[in-house]
Amino acid sequence: MSNDDPRPRIAISYYADRGNPIKFELFERLRSWADLELLDPEREHPELGERDLDLYHMARWRPAALTDLERACAAGIPTLNSYAGAGRLGDRLDRSETLRDNGFHVPAFQFGRAEDITLQPPVVVKPRHERGPDGHWLHLVRTGPIEFEGEQFVERYVVPQRSYKIFRVGDRVRTTRHDAADGTPKETKTSRRFVHLTERVAALFELGIFELDIVVHKSLYVVDVNPVVSLEGVADAVEIYDALIQETIRNGASLW
Repeated sequence: MSNDDPRPRIAISYYADRGNPIKFELFERLRSWADLELLDPEREHPELGERDLDLYHMARWRPAALTDLERACAAGIPTLNSYAGAGRLGDRLDRSETLRDNGFHVPAFQFGRAEDITLQPPVVVKPRHERGPDGHWLHLVRTGPIEFEGEQFVERYVVPQRSYKIFRVGDRVRTTRHDAADGTPKETKTSRRFVHLTERVAALFELGIFELDIVVHKSLYVVDVNPVVSLEGVADAVEIYDALIQETIRNGASLW
């Protein structure tokens, strides 16, 4: 942002023609006070570091967008998440090992060929790398033998008594609970335990904005950490997202 052009320059990796309505409402709000460019998250932008940006944000987690986050961090452009942290979250094995080794309660997991897996059903079978071409494929094995080709990430399926999404947006934390009948998220009070949990995750992965998937069955399990947020069901979603971006630009430094 120069003296001749007082409007901040922001680039966000997200689709221009489809996606989360909350994010499109956010984009309209950003355009009221900043020059915003949406970057195709499916395509890399090698010139990103030369754009004189005041902030880059990966709002859609795709391989090309992750590479652009790496470019932004290397160029010293303020970002909401670190490339190192966001990149690690795409590796399910690394993520689960990191969480477990730092005292988080995660479902039991193994990685390997089917004949090497000793976990007993019910289990969920997934590719190790979430950002790969088949990264969102999964198979729930409720009973019987565990069969699959190659090496896969296998995680014990925890039957949820309650499930939550916890969103951390800077220092603001919001929680939604998901109804088992239809999965509709309903905002609920954020407990101190959830706030503390997000503080630990933020420090561990150098994240300023993210969401946690939490399942409760006798104990509390962290089943996923996502470096982008949906904020579905959060009443003040646009307000806290916009405020975080404004604060980051005013500080002139990455949130992490």
